[in-house]
This record gives sequence, structure tokens and C-alpha cells, in this order.
Amino acid sequence: MQASERVIKPLMRMGYSQTEGGEMADADRLAERPAAPMASSTGETGGTRPFLCIQTKRVAVISPFPGSLHPLINGLAGECYDVLVFHRFEAQIMNALAVDLFVFDVTTADWEGVAGIREALASDSKKQDRSVLLVGEREMADNGFAGLGELLPWPTGLQEAMYRIECKLSGLADAEEGNSVGSFKDLQIDIKKMTVQRGGVRIECTKTEYEILLMLLEAQGAVMSRDEIMDRIWGSSFAGGSNVVDVHVKSLRKKLGDNPAAPQYIATVRGVGYRLAD
Repeated sequence: MQASERVIKPLMRMGYSQTEGGEMADADRLAERPAAPMASSTGETGGTRPFLCIQTKRVAVISPFPGSLHPLINGLAGECYDVLVFHRFEAQIMNALAVDLFVFDVTTADWEGVAGIREALASDSKKQDRSVLLVGEREMADNGFAGLGELLPWPTGLQEAMYRIECKLSGLADAEEGNSVGSFKDLQIDIKKMTVQRGGVRIECTKTEYEILLMLLEAQGAVMSRDEIMDRIWGSSFAGGSNVVDVHVKSLRKKLGDNPAAPQYIATVRGVGYRLAD
């Protein structure tokens, strides 16, 4: 599936469509200055087709009234973000989705999701680093979310909101670049050198095995489906079956000394894919 389809389909399910004028004017202007690499092509008649996003980031927007965030959602899509929209907050959403950023709408104080969001963020500092909270201007001083994420007064202008979100993601990227060594239990993964060590002993992994392990680490325990792994490693045009992922995971487990029946590193989620073991 192409990146543009991943953006368009969630928006279509929400009943969104791109229109001219009105609220969408700001989003249209914002889309004219792409933040991520894009590619264009020329049609047979000589006209230029819409830009296709070559590189994207994933943003999950959770709001009881996502229609009120229409300009922001379309602005994100126009800036090459894959936007996932949810009406309700459920803890498993945060744990199952491999996204770069969460945008939580907590402007409705009596929404049942507010308490759940506050509790989930309070117990997970990593999720705090990847969260932007839309907070009513009058509640900015006393909202119970101080220190749980980036607070953004809402409503605010589209360009200001996009700027704050882009700064948040940029800060995360800088932090990740500064820390090129990841770890899980007794595994150490050097991202720059593309090496894996277990207890200080180097493990010779193939490029695909390394990418699968790194992908699972980046998901932070969230389940990654076989199709998602295939798409990210080989692209949507890959013609092989999902069992090719199982073959590489089996080889990786063998090198790690991992037992599928009692996994220490990689756990199988039947019928879905894989995640980091508990």
C-alpha cells in the first residue's frame, strides 16, 4: 500500500474530503511547502500530478469530536504524515500502534477518555515524550496534564499547531540520533554500525534479521503484523508470502538462542505477527 493510500483511507472513513476555500485554505497553503521528501510526475497531457510522499511519519489523533480537528488532520496529511483517527481512547491503542506521535484532544473535561489518557501517560514516560495534548486555553494552568506531554492551547492557528508538532518530532529525532545504541534485556544494538551484541558477544545477523529486530525494538512492545514487516522491509510491491517473515524470524531466534515456546526476546502473536517478549 502506498503512503498516500494510508493517509487517504483513514480520512475517507471519517467522511473527510479535500475542499477548496473555507477552513481548508490554510491547510492547502501549508501543503505547498512539503516538510518531507516528495516526488511528482507529469501526465500525458503535460499537467503535473499531485505530489506523492516518499517518506512519511505516523501520527495518531484521538478525539471525541475529530470533525472539529478537520483542518489539523488535513494539514498533517498535506505535510506527508500518515494520520490515524480514533473517536475513543483505549489503552491498547497506545500499546499496539507503532506511531511517531500521539495527539490527544483533552479539551472536553467530561469525556471519559480524559482520565484514561492521564493515567496511561502518568505511568509511561516514553509515551509522554511522544504526546501532544490539545488543552482548552482556560484549563492551561490547571488541567492535570502538566509534565505528561507537550501542552498545546486549543483552538489555535493551523500553522502554529503544525509548527509545534514538527518541533516535537524534530526534537525526538535529534534525541534518537544522539543515542545510537539501543538495548533490550542483554541485547545491545548499535544503530549506526548496524551490529547486535548479546552479553557483549557480537551476533552475526543478516541485514533483514537486523532490520526485523530493530523494528520490534522501535515498536516498544507493540505487535507488528507480518504484512507490516514485509511492507517496511521489501515494499508494498513484494510478491512473496508472509511466511518469508517467519523464516527470517526463525533464523534470528536461533542466533539469539531464543526458544519460541518460552521466548526471551521475540514473542509470536498467533495469526498476527511478532512483538518483544515480556
